[in-house]
Amino acid sequence: MGFIGIICVIIMTVTLISIESKTKRLIQEQAETNRKLELLLRKERFADQKGEA
Repeated sequence: MGFIGIICVIIMTVTLISIESKTKRLIQEQAETNRKLELLLRKERFADQKGEA
């Protein structure tokens, strides 16, 4: 593998690391959104239960 091959491997590695970090961030943001939605649903269900009682 020549110099150009080494450069290609480095570029691919950096690209994969970048994609991985962005994916992790998106997963964390989605998890936070899911937690917020779950809290809203719980509050809504609680309010519905209080209204029925």
